[in-house]
Amino acid sequence: MTSIHLSSILLVLIGALFMAASIKLSLKTGTNVPSNLQNRWKILTSLMFFFLGGYFTFLIIQVKALDIPIELITGIVFFGGALFVFLITNLTKDTVSQIRQGENLLRKAHGQLEVRVEQRTKELKKALLDVEREAAEREKTALALKEVNTELVQILNSTPDGIRVVDKNFIMLRVNTQFAELAGVPAEELIGKLCYEGFEGHACHTPDCPVQRILNGEKRVDTESEIGSPRGRVIPCIVTAIPYYDPNGELIGVVEGFRDISDRKKMENKLKEISVTDELTGILNRRGFLAMAEKQLQLGERLDKAMYLLYADIDNMKWINDTLGHVVGDEALVEATELLKDTCRKSDLIGIGRLGGDEFAILMFSEEIGQSCDHPILDRIEQNIVERNKKNNTQYSLSISIGIVLYDPQEHSSIEEFISMGDSAMYYCKKEKKKKATN
Repeated sequence: MTSIHLSSILLVLIGALFMAASIKLSLKTGTNVPSNLQNRWKILTSLMFFFLGGYFTFLIIQVKALDIPIELITGIVFFGGALFVFLITNLTKDTVSQIRQGENLLRKAHGQLEVRVEQRTKELKKALLDVEREAAEREKTALALKEVNTELVQILNSTPDGIRVVDKNFIMLRVNTQFAELAGVPAEELIGKLCYEGFEGHACHTPDCPVQRILNGEKRVDTESEIGSPRGRVIPCIVTAIPYYDPNGELIGVVEGFRDISDRKKMENKLKEISVTDELTGILNRRGFLAMAEKQLQLGERLDKAMYLLYADIDNMKWINDTLGHVVGDEALVEATELLKDTCRKSDLIGIGRLGGDEFAILMFSEEIGQSCDHPILDRIEQNIVERNKKNNTQYSLSISIGIVLYDPQEHSSIEEFISMGDSAMYYCKKEKKKKATN
């Protein structure tokens, strides 16, 4: 066998190995080939097997020197090769077409993606601007709310009244400085506590509670009450309560105002005291004595207890005023008042009053018995007058005409009738006194 035969056999054998490797690769790749190219790929793989068979046939003929025309085998191989190249070219054309189609689709998708990205970017920018604008508006709103809250606090603290806001569970939500001062407790210690823990009045825990009345449907409550603070102070206040609504108009609590009327009460008591007190002598005036005596007579009737009325008139008051002057006359009235008060036992004295001018009345209890001019107290008064007149530094002699009457609870006399009886007894005693002086 010549060297040419050996070279051709070696080359065909190497080609067969490459073809076998190609067949293996084709079989492995075939699972990834698109479905529309599967048939063509299978034909190509079959042609590879055909070529591989041709390689082995050629080798057998060469090795065994079979009498088969080599031209026939060469023609068959060339035909198969041409068919293989045609199929490869056709497959490549379709593949290139699909690649271009894919590139076009990819380019189109890329363009659409860029449009969508640009559109989405614009939307995101707009959304970001909206968020920034909303954040700015919220910040502006928060600042406005803070300013309003600061202004509200200043307004609440500028009022002289104590103000608090109570929710539907009677919890204090807000108090101003005046309320904290009234309660005697720092404002921060009051927030969150029950309303009656900060300020308790006689209406607390009753249907008359202003907060409860508002929660029950009343639109405004104005009442006067004495409020007790945690520090033990009792403060007379005018309490005003109104509903507290949320922005939707739903009742969520109560706003209460507390006006301290301590000064007004002191003034009222002072005026009341002035209205029933004689300015000169400091004892009850006619109005005060009548009011006091009326109550005492009613009490005496209920207790079935006897009382005496002593009616006194200062003698010679006109002469004292006209001769010595009204200043001395006033001194005589004051001196007579002190003498009458000092003579009566404190345990017996109910009240003493100046009925007008130089007339006085004393309402008293007494275990001693006596009527008109015979009661022992009249003797004690007369004795004190005598002792007074013995003094050398007096400008006048003090003289008082007195009558005394017993009040019988069974007769139910009015105070005016009782005083009239005392007046009559006084005039009777005055006449008796003059008779004794004449004799």
